[in-house]
Amino acid sequence: MISLTPRGLLASALNRRRTLFRVVLLVLTVSPRGSGGQQVTYAASVGPELDSVTQSVVAREIALARDRSIPVEPLFAKVREGRLKSAKGTQIRMAVARLAARLDSARAALGPASTAEELIAGADALNAGAGTLSLRELRAATNGRTITAPIGTLAQLVATGVQPHRAVQMIVELLRHNASPTQLAALGNLVEGDVSSGLRPEESATIRMRGIEGTLGSTGDKITTAATQPTTPPPPATSPPPRRKP
Repeated sequence: MISLTPRGLLASALNRRRTLFRVVLLVLTVSPRGSGGQQVTYAASVGPELDSVTQSVVAREIALARDRSIPVEPLFAKVREGRLKSAKGTQIRMAVARLAARLDSARAALGPASTAEELIAGADALNAGAGTLSLRELRAATNGRTITAPIGTLAQLVATGVQPHRAVQMIVELLRHNASPTQLAALGNLVEGDVSSGLRPEESATIRMRGIEGTLGSTGDKITTAATQPTTPPPPATSPPPRRKP
């Protein structure tokens, strides 16, 4: 067994970082169209630790994803995750293929103009148990705004046990009241904490939803609507009639 000096350990760590940097750089600079040579390049970038079949399958999935304008960085991350967990080649191949399919479904639901962050969040929501219809409903409710935070909250709520349709209803309601990304994230975090403490998901979501709606009262649509409601002016004050002299 070879033991490394502290200098050797540092050099080994630096080499791993350089290798990771080259992989990321390859992802960002590769040509947009797939080819046989491109697949060889992808196969080399996913790491020599993988068996030849896994390298070939993963390289093909990444090339196809790139051709469909799907972000490939999550696929590389999935490969690294499998290697860190000492997963079998078949498990890594299946995990990469499933993630690519979820990213593709997220793109179909959210639209071709979606950002990489939105597609990654959409894939996470689908993995948590949400459907493509939920993604479409959130996209329609954002009116052109970024949808990353709402989808992240959807994924978190569904993962904690809230029904997808109910989660979408709550998020859409908060969006209508101009809730910020921080407030949306707070809903998911609070419900997750409640559920881990033993509270039922639907009960927690209802309670936390009301609390966040209360914080929107000073700036949301509810106050605006109340302010515009017509009010009946009070009757003018009348003074008592003057007393007559006897």
